[in-house]
Amino acid sequence: MSVSRKRFLLATVATVAIIAGVATGVEAAGGRVSGGAVVGTPGSSIAISNCKTPKTDFITNDTTGLSTASTAYVAVPGMTKSVAVGGSAPTCLVVHVAAFSFATGSGNLVFVSVGLDGTTANCNPTETQFSAQDVTFAQAHSFLCAFANVAPGTHSVALLFRSLSGSTVFLHRPSMSIEHK
Repeated sequence: MSVSRKRFLLATVATVAIIAGVATGVEAAGGRVSGGAVVGTPGSSIAISNCKTPKTDFITNDTTGLSTASTAYVAVPGMTKSVAVGGSAPTCLVVHVAAFSFATGSGNLVFVSVGLDGTTANCNPTETQFSAQDVTFAQAHSFLCAFANVAPGTHSVALLFRSLSGSTVFLHRPSMSIEHK
């Protein structure tokens, strides 16, 4: 095979890969089901560089059976932590969450988010689907959420959850690690 033919084939493969990536992104932006996850309206992404987080706070609740049927976000019992962000200028705050969750039945999903001072508006991503239509057992899940501009001072960080359909959904033994300045 000639060198020019090989280059053409490589360019074709690269183009197909790029188009496939763009199509996947367009599908996700359209709000359909993609890769087994319900894709909602996309929010804006954030990129944080040089985020210095020398302090870590941690909270856990070793309880199983924490539940809600609320379609609006509610605080997970025992999962709100006060943190003191240092410095003299706004900085980032990074939250790692882990739990095992259960949402039984057709169309039932449990979503989680992190609230800062009573709002989820600045968390990115704003929410993450933890479970969908589980059959027998709860499964472990985790996610990372970041806040880009957190003012120095004391803040309340809360793990939140909600049910998509209003059916009862569960979180078990959640933990949350909060990295900040």
